[in-house]
Amino acid sequence: MAGAFEAPVCVAIVLCNDCIEDKRTNNKSLIGLFNAIHVQTVPALHPRMVVLASITNSSTSLSMRLIIRSPSGQEVAQIDAQFPALDPLATYDIVFEFNGVLIQEPGTYHVDLICDGSYLGGRRFDVVTTEIEGN
Repeated sequence: MAGAFEAPVCVAIVLCNDCIEDKRTNNKSLIGLFNAIHVQTVPALHPRMVVLASITNSSTSLSMRLIIRSPSGQEVAQIDAQFPALDPLATYDIVFEFNGVLIQEPGTYHVDLICDGSYLGGRRFDVVTTEIEGN
């Protein structure tokens, strides 16, 4: 199968507040995993968001793009990254860090992972407005 190409596979996308990476082992500890963000009002600024994407089935350099879209489809944030994959049997954890994500509206947001121009995977999270008791 010389010259055959198989597309990379996204096996997981996780949202959290922080990621700590052990420099010796490259193991990652994800802190504050979430599926929803609660805000008092919109617009609101989410101070920090980390997206970890696990990729396998690749043995070449990958051109990655992670996009966050609002419920109305507007692009809220984007990160481009080159990632060197060496072994198609390995699973690579790619960490994307966002600082100061502007939340303009409540509803369901989409995180899309694009690899070399093709959709590789995605997930959703909700933004919910909540009132503080006593207000």
